Amino acid sequence: MSTPGVDHPEERSVVDVKAVSRDDVLVSFVEQVSAGELVLSVGTDAEQRRVRLEPGEHLELIWRGPEELRSVPAELVAVTKEDDPTWRVRTIGPSSRGQRRAAVRAPLDVPLELKVGQTVLPGATLDLSEGGTRCLLAGDSAKQPAVEPGTVVPVTVDLDGERLTVDAEVVRRHPREDERTELSLRFLRIGEKREDQIRRRVFAELRDLRSRGLI
Repeated sequence: MSTPGVDHPEERSVVDVKAVSRDDVLVSFVEQVSAGELVLSVGTDAEQRRVRLEPGEHLELIWRGPEELRSVPAELVAVTKEDDPTWRVRTIGPSSRGQRRAAVRAPLDVPLELKVGQTVLPGATLDLSEGGTRCLLAGDSAKQPAVEPGTVVPVTVDLDGERLTVDAEVVRRHPREDERTELSLRFLRIGEKREDQIRRRVFAELRDLRSRGLI
């Protein structure tokens, strides 16, 4: 007998989908599980766009199990043509320990602080993944220390009362019409434990958005 969460993802869980024909990793939700088959929401890419795959496509499904990442090979059997289309997939091999493929990102607003020299700049995330964040700092950028691409700064993210502090590289400064600072940050040397903390929070947000019909 298969064990939910270990041999296959559980219903209403979030899964990474790696298709043989694509280089990126898609995000999907498990709608239904039956003997050897799963019904998934059509996978979306990093821009939250639904992706078209043809029946016969070979997939790897990756999910967070009770103790570790898990994965299972699968084949896309059918695509429904409804208002809310789904993929029907069949597992074609045993599950195994999964390898992290990509950072799953969610639109998420949580408190954040950047430390530039001795100055702490408060703000909030606009989206978040274990790989980094896009954030918006509070206050007038003209009155703050300059934060330019290539700068490495300590960043503290508040995840439901638990403060995570990591080093982050400023990847991009986004132009804005107001005087605020919007940055894309890449987390450095974050470690697997903190990656998992962020990933759990991101998956919880994706499940909530899915339940409210927002994605």
